Amino acid sequence: MRRPGYSVRAALCGLALLAVGASWTPETVDLFEGVPIQDGGRVKPLATYARFTLMRFSGATKVRTADATLSPTEWLLDSLFKPDRAQGYKVFTVNSPEVMEALGLPYERKRDRYSYRDLLPGRAVLDELGARHAQTDPQLRSSSEIQILRLAQNVRDFEELIHAFDFARAEYSTEGVTAFGERSRSSLLEVLEHAPNVMTMGAMFEAEREPLYRLLTELDQISAAADSLALIPPQGAEQTSWLTPAEALPLAFLKDGASLPPVQLMKMLGSLAQSVDDPVGFQTHAREYAAAAGQLARARNEGTRIGLEVFYYDLNIAGIPLFYAGVRWLFILAFLLVALSWTSSRSRILSATVTALLVLATSLLVYGIVLRCLIRMRPPVTTLYETILFITAVAVVVALAAEWFTRRRVALSLAPLLGALGLFLADKHEAIEAVDTMPTLMAVLDTNFWLSTHVTTIAIGYAAGLLAAGIANVFVLAKLLGLRRNDPEFYESITRTVYGVVCFGLLFSTVGTVLGGIWANESWGRFWGWDPKENGALLIVLWGLLIVHARLGGFIGAYGINLAAVVGGMVVAFSWWGVNLLGVGLHSYGFTNSAFTGLVVFYGIQTMVLLAGFAAWLWEELLPAPSSNLSKTN
Repeated sequence: MRRPGYSVRAALCGLALLAVGASWTPETVDLFEGVPIQDGGRVKPLATYARFTLMRFSGATKVRTADATLSPTEWLLDSLFKPDRAQGYKVFTVNSPEVMEALGLPYERKRDRYSYRDLLPGRAVLDELGARHAQTDPQLRSSSEIQILRLAQNVRDFEELIHAFDFARAEYSTEGVTAFGERSRSSLLEVLEHAPNVMTMGAMFEAEREPLYRLLTELDQISAAADSLALIPPQGAEQTSWLTPAEALPLAFLKDGASLPPVQLMKMLGSLAQSVDDPVGFQTHAREYAAAAGQLARARNEGTRIGLEVFYYDLNIAGIPLFYAGVRWLFILAFLLVALSWTSSRSRILSATVTALLVLATSLLVYGIVLRCLIRMRPPVTTLYETILFITAVAVVVALAAEWFTRRRVALSLAPLLGALGLFLADKHEAIEAVDTMPTLMAVLDTNFWLSTHVTTIAIGYAAGLLAAGIANVFVLAKLLGLRRNDPEFYESITRTVYGVVCFGLLFSTVGTVLGGIWANESWGRFWGWDPKENGALLIVLWGLLIVHARLGGFIGAYGINLAAVVGGMVVAFSWWGVNLLGVGLHSYGFTNSAFTGLVVFYGIQTMVLLAGFAAWLWEELLPAPSSNLSKTN
């Protein structure tokens, strides 16, 4: 959203910033953050495009230089309009010295960031190795080969950015073209201004055709580099794809080309590129371009919530992004306080403070989820990233509800831990995948009704299953550590909570699975197809039913319920993430490599908890009961 009150103050501030090495005035950055661009099939703010492009290159959302820390938009502006400066920024992450050795380049640390200039001496080798590794079976690529392939692509993408406005900075050969008089070289603005007359003269006089051909060839060659940023809304609702500058440039040579909106935007882009060294002029042209591009986008009913998306990513607390680093710190603070409450005489006050912090953090988390729903006009669960946010919020809310009924501080202690872990996982998933987390949906998912029912319901079931497993972990660890061994009511309370959450999760998992079958019938023409994701959902339901029936039949007691809930958490993790790693089935759209290591660690920890819990149960079963005769003798 635009920040009010800049005008003259912003211009003066911009001049001062440039004096100390900064590139852009605050209003210029603000204007460009809200510039619409079509990327990945949807119209989004340029700030979002910059954010995920930088994240893909460096794994971070800031660029630290010797003079300043740049936001993604500032970095992108430097890349587009001041490429010489941007080439010195260390934005390419290399995680292995083997990569640098393969390129024949020096390195100091195992994991480091390098600038384009640092990598330039090995550019030819990088291209050669990248092309070679691209032919290798993806399943057979080594870690260093994957990194080289990714680095080669990132470097090529960066080169597209730094050359994207070469067409606007260049001067073109106009010698012999009558419309340009005696000038042998002309700027893009001059070419666009005379373009229709040039074509008319070329059609009428043969002597104009050779210099005109030379001019058009030069335009085509230089503008070819401007084919990566779809910044220009097309005319007519029937055309869904936005135009890149390279695609819009030929429109200027039509008979009425000068009056076409895309050509007007091209002129504004040309003015921007030619006023880079004039902060006030650049800001003025930026304002004109942002207003014109936004108006054209809104006329097509596109980009109407760009301001809200900018607000979502810009909102912060004391410089910490609110979504979701700031919320994560609130959960961490709540966890530290609840840990203190177990040893403090002021436990009631601390517990109340923890509850207030959890309500605040969860409210902010839910607020962020609602903003995402409003931005995309979609239900809260459409991507794997969004499932993490939603499941985290549901797990914390259910934990708070469980604490309300039990008053044992077990669920209260677990809630902030789950909140912090969930947001940590979301942050890592976003950084590793480095793709827009609000993408255009594939056709089979593009239905708000089923996203609002099946997917959301099944995600609530996931949250309950994981929460039950978390509380069951507390039961096992408390038993192993001998906590409150003389307080059987404490363990009975935990078991009742676990069983209640399991039943809650079973209800939503069952309803969600049935709704998924109905959706599958409408989408694919069959209710059930034994797809891996369907099987995972069925496993959750069957395991929940097994726990309930075993409990009602008296086949399992406290240990059995808790250990079964731990297994249930592993089943949920398999259905949620593990199935996606298979890369097969109709639900393979969720495939991600980043989940494998985390899933292995999770399974390893939970297996140890199961073994430890089973050993503790055996120990209690085999331990001889106190002798009644001894008590009588005493």
